[in-house]
This record gives sequence, C-alpha cells and structure tokens, in this order.
Amino acid sequence: MGEGRNGHRTTVDLLRGLAASLDALTNAASPHAGLNRTDMRALDIINMQQGLTAGQLAARLKLTTGAITGVLDRLERAGHARRTHDLEDRRRVVVQPTPEARRFGSVVFRQLGRDLDELMTSYSEEDRALVEEFLRSVTEIVSQRAEDLSTAERRGA
Repeated sequence: MGEGRNGHRTTVDLLRGLAASLDALTNAASPHAGLNRTDMRALDIINMQQGLTAGQLAARLKLTTGAITGVLDRLERAGHARRTHDLEDRRRVVVQPTPEARRFGSVVFRQLGRDLDELMTSYSEEDRALVEEFLRSVTEIVSQRAEDLSTAERRGA
C-alpha cells in the first residue's frame, strides 16, 4: 500500500478516473433513453431510491426546484417516471420509476452488474467489506463537499 501523500494521490486519481468512466457510461447510455446526462443521473437515483420527493431529488442532484421540474417533465415524457401525490400529505409530490425505467436500467446496466459481481467475488469477504466501507465513506465525503459548495453558492460566496 502507498504511504504518505503519493499513495493518497494515487487513490484520489483513481477515484477521479472512476468518476470520468461513470460519466462516459452515462454519456453512452443517454441516447438510448432519449435523455441528457442530468436526466440520466436523476433516473438512476429514482430507480435506486423509489418514492423520493421532487425536493429530495433536487437536493441529491444539487438542482433548483425549477430545474428539477424540467428534468421530471422530460422523464415523464420519455415514459421513465411518474409523479404522484403522497398518500399521507397530498401537497407532496412523490417520484416513482415506471416499469419502462426499470427495464431500461436493467438492459443498460445488467452486464456491468454481472462484471462487478464477478470482480467482487475475487475478493475475500473481509476485503469486500473494506471496499464497501471505503466507497460509502468516499460517497459521504463527496456528498458533503457538494453540499458545502451548494451552500456557498446560495450564500453568494
């Protein structure tokens, strides 16, 4: 394992490379769904976290409520999402993926899922737990940085 700054820099560079690869995958999949990158990211979140509100989706993507309305309009027109009213609070709009969205995600990402499953089986249970904990921690750090930048932007900093 790399020690000191150089070892950490390699890890950061690898994470940046992963982010670029995920962007490339999103770009490659977008035309198949007739959606842009932001819409694809929203669709992925909707598929992973069913039943979230439009506001929660906007917060996850760091978009304004006006921008998320446009995203949801496009997802609905493409047949990938539907907005319903929350049963407990009719004022809240809940976003649900459609069966078409689930099928699309399955077709596009099925082989990737298989490939990643195969890769993870090559690691010991302890190593898989470490990888998963690392990725959870990285996700939290990146999410917090996005929140910090978003908050600074709203304050005009």
